[in-house]
Amino acid sequence: MNGSYEFQIEDARQQAAQQGFSGRAIIDVHPSKGLVRMKIEMNPSERLPEFMRRYAGGLAVTLSMMNLEAKVHLAEE
Repeated sequence: MNGSYEFQIEDARQQAAQQGFSGRAIIDVHPSKGLVRMKIEMNPSERLPEFMRRYAGGLAVTLSMMNLEAKVHLAEE
């Protein structure tokens, strides 16, 4: 990995830790099907819904930048 990215990643990790975020993610990828699934566990758990909404929005922006139309469906709970 490029050294400048490592610095940026570590800086972002420190900022997240200062805000009280931690957790884990499992990413399941099926390349030939174009499928990516993620399971995210977050501490504190009550911040997970807002994190997921923002993450989905950021992912949609990233896909848009790659010239892919992205539609996001948010399940009502």
